[in-house]
Amino acid sequence: MVLPTVSRSKKLIKQLIKAEAFSADSAKTLEELGIFDKGAEYELLYDDVISANGNGGYYLNKH
Repeated sequence: MVLPTVSRSKKLIKQLIKAEAFSADSAKTLEELGIFDKGAEYELLYDDVISANGNGGYYLNKH
């Protein structure tokens, strides 16, 4: 079953919080977070909720 984009986005945000990925130094890849279904990160990147570092890791932006 494929989850809607909103559910995948929420899961990604929860996993980043749990992993304490709040800066480029602590960024985590999707595989490290246990997320193998790509797609949710694109909308979050566009909306500036998360950022990506040069190593393929993602972290939450502070708003």
